[in-house]
Amino acid sequence: MDFLLSCISTRHSMLKNHWAQNKQAQQEQQTECPVTVLGSLQKPKDDQGGLLCLLNDKGEVQAGLDMSMPAGMVSTDDGFLVATMYEVHRVSRDLSTVQPSTISLPSFNLLHSLSRSQRGYLVASTGLDVIVEFSESGERLWDWWAVEHGFELTPGGEPRYINKDEDYRGVKFGTLAQTTHVNSVAELPDGTILATLFHQGRVIAIDRASGTWRTVLDGLDHPHSVRILNEDYITIADTGRGCGLLVNIKGLCGTIEARVDAQTSWLQDCSYDYRNDLWVLVDGKNTRIVLRSGAAGEKPYGQIDLNPEWRLYEALPLVAVDSNHLSSLHMAHIQV
Repeated sequence: MDFLLSCISTRHSMLKNHWAQNKQAQQEQQTECPVTVLGSLQKPKDDQGGLLCLLNDKGEVQAGLDMSMPAGMVSTDDGFLVATMYEVHRVSRDLSTVQPSTISLPSFNLLHSLSRSQRGYLVASTGLDVIVEFSESGERLWDWWAVEHGFELTPGGEPRYINKDEDYRGVKFGTLAQTTHVNSVAELPDGTILATLFHQGRVIAIDRASGTWRTVLDGLDHPHSVRILNEDYITIADTGRGCGLLVNIKGLCGTIEARVDAQTSWLQDCSYDYRNDLWVLVDGKNTRIVLRSGAAGEKPYGQIDLNPEWRLYEALPLVAVDSNHLSSLHMAHIQV
C-alpha cells in the first residue's frame, strides 16, 4: 500500500526545544490546566518547514514537495487537497504541481484535519476553535464556533473573545490560547458532525441545524484523527496513550471495542483500512509508521522508519475508494 504523508515540520528538533522552553516557563509561572499543560501560549517564531511525500509499500520516498506546515489531506478526482496554516492547496497526484489558486477564508487559522462531507469538505480551523465546511470552489457552507457553544475558557481559565467579522489569516495562536484545540472533524452518513477536542479529551457529536453538541466518548488523552467507517463505527487516535481505538458509536454513545497499541507516547494519527484489514498508526514521537493487521491490530505487519527531523502529521493510504462504502460496510467486515 502506498501513502501520502504530511509533515508539519522538517525541523522537529527546533519544535522540541520550543516545547521544552515553554514547559519550563509554565512550571515557573505555576500555570494550572485542568486537563493538560501540553502546548504553548505562542507558536514558534522560526520557520518550521514542512513536507509532503509519496511513500511506496516499502517506505521508499517516490516524490516529495516542500510545503509550509501541511496537515490534513483528502483525495480528489485529479489529485489532493492539502490543508496548511491558513489555506487549502490543490496538489497534483504525483506532487509535481500545486495550483496557484487556493481555498482560503477569513476563519482559516492553523488548519488541521480535512475530510469530505456530503456537500463539500470539512476542515478543523484549530487556531480559532472553529469547524468550517466549504464547497469545491471554496465557498463557506457552514461553520461551528466552539466559543458560541459553551467553550469560552482556555485551559488556563482565561476567557476567549473572537470577532467573527475579522480576518484571522496570518495571526498565530498558541495551543494554550485556544479553548478546545479542535483538531479533527468528520461527517456521519446522517449529517451529524463528529469532532475531537484536544483539551477536553473527548469526541463530540454536533447537530448541524442547531449547533448543539453531546459527548460521544470521554476520558481520552488529547485525541486526534476521528475517521468514519460507517454509521456505527469510527476510529480515533488516543494520542497520549499511544493507541488507535475502534469505537462503536451506535446511538451516539461511544464504546471502545479494540485498542491498538502503537508503543508510543504520541500517536498523531491512525486509520483502519477495512479493505486491506490494516491499521496505519503514525507515531509522532519516534517518527515512524506502524502497520498492524486485524480489526483489533493483533498481528504485526510492518514498520516504516522515517527522518527524525520530520514532524509527522498524517498518513493517507492511497487505495481505490468506493463512494458508497460508508453505507455498505457491515459488521461482517469488523470482527474484533
